[in-house]
Amino acid sequence: MHIQQMAVPLMLMAFIIYRRTKRTIGFQPYKPRRLVFRMIIFAVIMMAFLANAAMHPTTLLYAVPGTLIGVVLVVFAAKHSTYQWRESQLFYRTHKWIEAAVLILFLGRFFYRFLLLASSSGTQSLQNTQYGQHFTRDPLTAFVFFILGAYYIGFNAYILRKGKALKKEESPVQPTL
Repeated sequence: MHIQQMAVPLMLMAFIIYRRTKRTIGFQPYKPRRLVFRMIIFAVIMMAFLANAAMHPTTLLYAVPGTLIGVVLVVFAAKHSTYQWRESQLFYRTHKWIEAAVLILFLGRFFYRFLLLASSSGTQSLQNTQYGQHFTRDPLTAFVFFILGAYYIGFNAYILRKGKALKKEESPVQPTL
C-alpha cells in the first residue's frame, strides 16, 4: 500500500525530471517570455533566501560563493554558446559541460533532498522545525540554489540580449516606397 501512495508523486517527479533534462540538454528555442519568467522566478526565490539570511547570517556564507560560481558558469556559458536558425526560429545551446554541470547540480540536490525526506530521520527533522528553517540547518541547499539561480538569471539575460541582436540581424529589410 505504501508503494501505491507514492506512485503519483513519483510519476510527477519523474515527469519534472524528464522536462528539466530535456530543457537543459541540446538546442532550446529562443522564447523571450519563458526566459524572462525564469529570471523573475529565480530572482524572487533568491530574494526570499536573502531575506532569510537577515535572520540567519550564516546563509550568506553559502550565498556569496554560490553566486560567484554561478557567475563564472554564466561567463563560460556565454563564451561557448552556439545559435542556429531553424525554419525562421532561433535556437540556442550552451557548452555541453555546462549543461551537464547544471543538470548534475539540479538532479543531485533534488535526489538528495528526496532521499533525506523519505528517510525517517529526514521527516522527523522536518516535522520538528518549520519548513523555512531547514535551509539554515542544511546550507548546501542555499549554496546549490545560489549557483543555479545566478546561472539561470545571468545566462537567460545573456540569451535575451543576444537573441534580440540576432533577430535584428536576420529580420528582412523592408523595401522603401
